[in-house]
Amino acid sequence: MKLPKELSLGEIALLVGGRVEGPPHIRVSRLSTSPLLACDGDLTIAFDPKVLREISHCRASGIVVPEGVKTSLPTIVVERPLLALQKMLSTIAPKRYLPEPGIHPTAIVHPTCDVSPDVGIGPLVVVGPKTKIGRGTRIMSGCIIGGEVAIGEDCLFHPGCLIADYVQIGNRVILQQGASLGADGFGYVTERPSNMELRMAGIQELSDEPNPLIKIPQIGTVVIEDDVEVGSHATIDRSTMGATVIGAGSKIDNLVMIAHNSKIGKEAIIVSMTGIAGSVTIGDRAILAGHVGVKDHINIGKDAIIEGKAGVMKDVADGEVVVGSPAMPAREYFTQIAHIRKSPKIYSELKALQKKVAELEALLANHQLAR
Repeated sequence: MKLPKELSLGEIALLVGGRVEGPPHIRVSRLSTSPLLACDGDLTIAFDPKVLREISHCRASGIVVPEGVKTSLPTIVVERPLLALQKMLSTIAPKRYLPEPGIHPTAIVHPTCDVSPDVGIGPLVVVGPKTKIGRGTRIMSGCIIGGEVAIGEDCLFHPGCLIADYVQIGNRVILQQGASLGADGFGYVTERPSNMELRMAGIQELSDEPNPLIKIPQIGTVVIEDDVEVGSHATIDRSTMGATVIGAGSKIDNLVMIAHNSKIGKEAIIVSMTGIAGSVTIGDRAILAGHVGVKDHINIGKDAIIEGKAGVMKDVADGEVVVGSPAMPAREYFTQIAHIRKSPKIYSELKALQKKVAELEALLANHQLAR
């Protein structure tokens, strides 16, 4: 990636809060995404342990590394390379084409709305009755916002977001393309006990008679607190009663599903393809990796880590790391995996032992007959 202008390592160190080891006057004109593909004139960043082991092959003019890394290249040493990258990219990021303050002529904004004068509303946006939008917020093309929605200040909604009636959104919230907030929760009941209920009660005589699913009204809402980001095509359903809550500073990746009445704590991270069933509580700073599934009415503690593709079927304690399906403590899971991997060898040894025992039994029987 080409930098807006050539910069010296000394200038970059000042920008990212690092120190130069080597000539500070060396100038770079590009930022390379891969230390092992970088060449003369590039600056690159290395923090992955695998890459750091091969750093001697790097041909960049300069490299940003964490404390303790030794290399013959001119370096900028920082405490947190990813934070250094964040500072650098924030400085050189290209302009984003956001709506200018005002309402685009093709947008439909209900006359009862309370929209701050400096809000930017793009083409083909629809905003329903009695909705309030705080100052500095930008709403890009094709977003549809329902009635009596409360939106805070300095938010950014990318194209195609869907926000249903009564949703409450805090300040500095980012919604990526196609995010959906406030769809009805998935709740139904039958007039008579369903076959599933009969089975769970131990009754084996099931019925083929119609027993229609009756929709339970979903009269709650969704509350998105300050500084939350919701990824592209993620879905957060409204509660049956009360609110589905996403805590301040939490980050939700693309294609995540959060069902009705769930409560997500502050600064949690929920990664793509995760599905969270209804009435789940997730503590502050918990991390749910990709493709996690969480059963309804589960409590996940603060600072817990749920590894990728885990199936969470019971509560997870504060700070616990779980993996597998059904999820279990990581140490227990990997101990089981180690034992499973040893099973072919154990089986072979068992077969050999059985053969040896059979031979000894035959020798003993022959000896007794001989007597």
